[in-house]
Amino acid sequence: MGKHKSLWVVWQNEETRLNYHIGTLSFYDNKYEFRYTWESKGKQKVKEALENGYMLHPAFPDLEKIYTSTELFPAFDRRLPSEIRPDFTQILEELKLDRNASKMELLERTRGKTANDTYSFEQPLKVEDNKLMTTFYINGMRHQKDLPHNWADILRTTNRVYLKLEPENPVDKNAIAIYGGLGSKLGYVPRFYATGLAAILSRNIQTTVKINYINEHATPDWWVQVSFECSMDDILPEEIREIDPLFEEAV
Repeated sequence: MGKHKSLWVVWQNEETRLNYHIGTLSFYDNKYEFRYTWESKGKQKVKEALENGYMLHPAFPDLEKIYTSTELFPAFDRRLPSEIRPDFTQILEELKLDRNASKMELLERTRGKTANDTYSFEQPLKVEDNKLMTTFYINGMRHQKDLPHNWADILRTTNRVYLKLEPENPVDKNAIAIYGGLGSKLGYVPRFYATGLAAILSRNIQTTVKINYINEHATPDWWVQVSFECSMDDILPEEIREIDPLFEEAV
């Protein structure tokens, strides 16, 4: 098998604002593959999404089918900035990409989000150099009432964030809050990572969380991007499989 690159396809319930990892888009051996997460026993997957208002994407009507194509599926391809746009080069520069960037790289950097849309493409957990890692944007920052007005300046100065379990959270017992400089709560780890990462944090496994990107002028969903990593030495196989049953195949 050639080099494998995957992205989680995430759907957001517009009423509850909760996110669900409903499927995985992969590229390997010069072909694209999409499959729903119906095999997963973990929470925040497609079965739970279906119970909470999700309807299967019209382009992928069979829950159990593995869809393949030599070209990026049109339903996903239309989410990318067009190469004929006069500002396409500028867009690439802002994304820190060049014209040789693959469509999977474009989806990863743009998250494939369009206006008034409920889908996004997020980085999966992956293993590199014996480390479990991912990158994500902090969720729920706009709802933090105690967030200082100068939070961006504070984060740039301290450049530090840390994670804290919230087992009493009324929405999700696996909720993981993210705190920044001066102890202010910034928001949360995206819910579709929380089940697996909460198991890791509850065993006091050492983790590293770093700020990659801050843009207080963007929409709240894009304010702060962080990276997460921890050593694989103490991770249990069942903790990985609970996150994504395709994880071992994807790495």
